[in-house]
Amino acid sequence: MGAIMDFVNWLDGEVWGPPMIVLLLGTGLLLTIVLKGIQFRRLGWSIRFTLFEGRKKTGEGDITPFQALMATISGTVGIGNIAGVATAIHFGGPGALFWMWITALVGMATRYSEGLLGVAFRGKLPDGTMIGGTFNFLEKGFAEVKGTGISRVIASIFTILFAIFLAKDGLGLAGGLRVLAFILAILFAALGLALLKEDYLPTIGKILAVLFALFASIAAFGIGNMTQANSVADAIRTAFSIPEWVTGLALAVLTFIVVIGGIKRIGEVAEMLVPFMAIIYFLFAIGVWIKFAGQIPHAIAVIINDAFTGKAVAGGAIGQVIIWGVKRGLFSNEAGLGTATLAHAAAKTDHPSRQAHVAMLGPFIDTLIICSLTGISIVVTGAYAKYPDLNGAPLTQAAFAEAFGYIGEIMVAIGIILFAYSTILAWSFYGRQNVMYLAKWITQDPQKFANLYPKLHLVYNLLFVIFIYVGAVKPLEDVWNFSDMMNGLMAIPNLIGLIVLYPIIKQYTEEFIAKNP
Repeated sequence: MGAIMDFVNWLDGEVWGPPMIVLLLGTGLLLTIVLKGIQFRRLGWSIRFTLFEGRKKTGEGDITPFQALMATISGTVGIGNIAGVATAIHFGGPGALFWMWITALVGMATRYSEGLLGVAFRGKLPDGTMIGGTFNFLEKGFAEVKGTGISRVIASIFTILFAIFLAKDGLGLAGGLRVLAFILAILFAALGLALLKEDYLPTIGKILAVLFALFASIAAFGIGNMTQANSVADAIRTAFSIPEWVTGLALAVLTFIVVIGGIKRIGEVAEMLVPFMAIIYFLFAIGVWIKFAGQIPHAIAVIINDAFTGKAVAGGAIGQVIIWGVKRGLFSNEAGLGTATLAHAAAKTDHPSRQAHVAMLGPFIDTLIICSLTGISIVVTGAYAKYPDLNGAPLTQAAFAEAFGYIGEIMVAIGIILFAYSTILAWSFYGRQNVMYLAKWITQDPQKFANLYPKLHLVYNLLFVIFIYVGAVKPLEDVWNFSDMMNGLMAIPNLIGLIVLYPIIKQYTEEFIAKNP
């Protein structure tokens, strides 16, 4: 078991190393250029449509465009916005918050592209509801796309660089772990070379689709389930002295009541819960800002200066500042991860680009607004320097306590409870869709899958809520690392797909904007 965890920890470090940083930011920058800065020039249109027309049904689908956005935000606005931001500042210094902002800005173009492809290549499940996600656009998109020479070369370069990185770092391992590392490196190198030949795209698309669905299905029980439940149970025990098993049981029951109704009920709950919890946390954090208003200009200056000097990190390690900012930025807003495609594919919309305009608001709300509320509160109160041993949620609680004493700790606990529960609801849907795709792929028979679907749906929901209880009552040190690794692995096929398919993204976008200036 020890050897397995050693490999998990090593691979977690690899998938969140420099190549992933380059792949994440590089994909976002590439899409920003290809789409001519759509996240900046079309932000006003996106906000107006989402707030005023996004609550209406404008095409085939299961939930309104606004509900789809709320469902994705409920999945991204979780403990990453409270504990993740604090962790980034603890290990990377205040400057990490700046790199979270950069990740979000380029991530808006990434999220736009994910939302567009999710709708463009969606299909239907046996109960008539929509299914669309990274697995769909990898399988269907790679089979249809033509004339992708430049995009395939770019994807190939990124993939081969990742293979080289794995091989180089694998030299530091011993025995079987080194062999395993070299096997992974060879597989990535083979994938990179295969991407150069257009005839291989349909096969590559199917392989990457299955891998993404497998990684996402596992991640749903880790990052989207047990770790969230564990954070809720810990926060409630600390703030209100309620035993973890009581919280776990209550959380499991409340979750089952919602998720058994599928995406429609999740969308309805998210539409009510997300604005409420965002406003509550906004008021809490603004209270901190008001109390320390005189320190806000200095705090902003510290964040920007530290982003390029790394002074708050031992040895002035600027690389650590960037890595922690980007890593926690993705953990928080999930732009590039591929999860958002699942909810946006269920939206009632008449054009892929219309829903994509709604989708790109996710990173804006999650990171540029909500993460900033946490991060600036930590910096403006000086909590990160005053309590250097604190990390995660306790650091955020310490910052709020600087303004409100014990009540500040209660505020953060309330935020954790609301944010984590909303994440659990969204990830229950994400995991289910990926499990259904895998079941459909395994059966290879539409009729068999249709017969299996109702039973699989019920079994999945029951397993999901059981693991909520397990997560609430068990220590999860290893689960955190494993879940973090799965997050990174999910991103790789998703980002490769976005790069290869950017000609389709560009085509749909230009077509829509020409009719909706």
